[in-house]
Amino acid sequence: MSMKSLKVGITTLVLLLIIALPIFLIEPAKQVESSGSANNAVNIDDSFKLNWQKKYYKDFGYNQNGSKIKISLHDNGEAQIAVYHAKEPYMSYYDKEKAEWTVVENTWWEHGVPEILWAGDGVFLAKITGMANIISSFDGITWYNAGCSKNAKNSITTGAYDNKQEVGVVSWWYNKTPVYYSSNSLTERTEWTLATGTEETTNPIFKYLKGLFGIEDQPTVPIFSYLTAHNGLFVGVVGGERSIAVADPANLEEWTTTIPEQSDTYYMFIRSINAKLFVMKYRYDGDLFNVNLCMLSDDGTELTETNLSHVGDLADNHIPNPQNIIWMEDWGKYALFTEGMLYISDDGLTWEGIKQKELITTNSDTFDGAIYVPGDGFYVNASDYVYYAPYSK
Repeated sequence: MSMKSLKVGITTLVLLLIIALPIFLIEPAKQVESSGSANNAVNIDDSFKLNWQKKYYKDFGYNQNGSKIKISLHDNGEAQIAVYHAKEPYMSYYDKEKAEWTVVENTWWEHGVPEILWAGDGVFLAKITGMANIISSFDGITWYNAGCSKNAKNSITTGAYDNKQEVGVVSWWYNKTPVYYSSNSLTERTEWTLATGTEETTNPIFKYLKGLFGIEDQPTVPIFSYLTAHNGLFVGVVGGERSIAVADPANLEEWTTTIPEQSDTYYMFIRSINAKLFVMKYRYDGDLFNVNLCMLSDDGTELTETNLSHVGDLADNHIPNPQNIIWMEDWGKYALFTEGMLYISDDGLTWEGIKQKELITTNSDTFDGAIYVPGDGFYVNASDYVYYAPYSK
């Protein structure tokens, strides 16, 4: 063999090794099955397999009012309440000493059906359907007229309260006057302040033309579908559910969009739970919805998808809904309830599922809230009943 042929052969061999070497060095990507389906459950521990039963309005001390049977449970971190969605002059709360649900007189609900706007940091904020008053409570027993939103239009959609800065905020479904806030006592009836945030026209020509044609300055404060308090900020899903905005409770005249609108991307059910910020993101793809449980950074600027997702109808109980997440202090874990499943997580990002064979709904019913009553058990809201599983440490 000539020296020239030998050099060509060695060169060819080296080139082949350079091309082939990455194939041997790169490890194939691992295919991880989604935990978003009940078929991918992980058997972690028998202690996470709960025994579920249905409870109805009568189990919370209520007598039926007409055809109304819907019950919703809420937890503000200190107290738990069961709200009957009917015009009734009382409220049910969990009596820790008696270890039972107890009804107390509450004349506020004689004026209309109650709806809880916020439950957290030891505070409940509620509205009476059709009225501008904001009702508050700390223990679920005594309720106060915490004030009103003067000249507000339509109805309150959501609210939140920052207990450290003692500031409350509510959003109304109206583009010109959507947000009202207050730093006054929640036990006194005071007028909540309208956040105008109006962008005034300074150009004299534009100002003249606007005056000539009667065009008003447009407010820069958005409408909100969902609000929460997190890490010294108010964070909300803007009406239309296309973007997310934040504001400092000390200045609710200025809201900053942190997650701007993206093509075919929507958000729902934003919640702050044990120092983590969760939101549901979904996209419409043909005839199906791609739904992801996501976490937001503390400042609301970064969105991270967890390993829980679902593809299908939006009104599907397999969807990982942040409303159904709780922090279980006894376990040191987050817990999330969906159709036939309990998911648990240490950090909120990675979830593992345990089948719950009795936690089943019918007729496209969906869960819309979950709480844990220490020493008693878990409660998950459904349409005309509540699922209950006894549990105590």
